[in-house]
Amino acid sequence: MTTRALTALSIAAVGLLMAAPQAAASPEDDLCRSITSVGYTGDCTTLTTLARDACTQFARGADSTAVAEKLDIATKDETLSNFIVAGARLYLCPEPTST
Repeated sequence: MTTRALTALSIAAVGLLMAAPQAAASPEDDLCRSITSVGYTGDCTTLTTLARDACTQFARGADSTAVAEKLDIATKDETLSNFIVAGARLYLCPEPTST
């Protein structure tokens, strides 16, 4: 193949890959991706477990401040705790139902 043909083939392959639909990510993957995108590279399983626990606390009526303070003890990082609380609400916690 000529250089021109290889270049055209490469461009076409890249275009197909970029246009291909992305596999649907799970909420856990979205949470992990979100937290790692801001520089935290912790274990995704641990982050997800902490976020799910935050959802449980919210379901019991806890407010964000109380949940974050409890997470601060586990993470020893106030900023990470805040990201977990925000990510839990955004990706994992069910929407509150109206009564």
